[in-house]
Amino acid sequence: MFPVKHPPGRFVEVDGQRLHVYVRGDGPPIVLCGGLGSNWFDWQDTVDILAADHRVVVLDRPGFGLSDPLPTGAAPTVRGEADRIIAVLDELDITETAVVVGHSIAGFYTEAVARMYPSRIRGVLLLDSSADSDPRRIIPASVRVRAAHLISAALSRTGVQRLLGPHVRRVLNQAIPPNGTPQETLDWVDEIYRRPSYLTAALVEDLVYPDLVDELERIRTRFELDVPVTVAVAHTGRPSPWGARWIRTQRRLAEYLRADFTVVAPAHHHAMIDKPVEVAALITELV
Repeated sequence: MFPVKHPPGRFVEVDGQRLHVYVRGDGPPIVLCGGLGSNWFDWQDTVDILAADHRVVVLDRPGFGLSDPLPTGAAPTVRGEADRIIAVLDELDITETAVVVGHSIAGFYTEAVARMYPSRIRGVLLLDSSADSDPRRIIPASVRVRAAHLISAALSRTGVQRLLGPHVRRVLNQAIPPNGTPQETLDWVDEIYRRPSYLTAALVEDLVYPDLVDELERIRTRFELDVPVTVAVAHTGRPSPWGARWIRTQRRLAEYLRADFTVVAPAHHHAMIDKPVEVAALITELV
């Protein structure tokens, strides 16, 4: 198994938490933020391309990758994650405006950071971003967060997570790198997806999704979006009612944000793994 004591990247401290960041290259800065349960290695091929001419930063949120666990009872917020992106840039002494990329649920965070900190952001790529303006909430957030911790503890204590963690990842993430998955990445998957802190962070972020949607809507009413935005939707290329509906949803998001719109195909949800060249090209158009 790949030795955790020699991780790639570096660690920075933000609000008393040690965060893992993977930093490569020199030039105009680009910040890559993965979706629910994503880790720095999901961006590896894209980073390899971008790092030739840019300073690329991949941020592991608390509980994911090699960052410290999510604090007990805590849950991510849109504003908190936007602030975290800026804090990481400050810790890395990056003052030049950055392009931020938000995949899936991280699209909420990158849109928010562009609205709240326009002087720090050059452009935004929303990559197969979450898009929902009418969440349904019945159970209070505090109860959902507590339930996530209890479920995670039970699955870890019984050994279910350790047994099935990496297999669940292969089911949920069907993207395949153009040159195959390197052994180093497979080793990290076996290590990280078996960690109780990883499961906790993923469950918590998933269960507070409605609250994140509601918070982003409030941010949208308070802060304008004055930077270039591209909405990129992933599509497998196979016709299906779900695929057509998802493209319509993403197109409406682009219209609402007055953003450019494009389709990355054939690609699964983790398009940065399937199509790193195409995703890198979309990013550099914003630099």
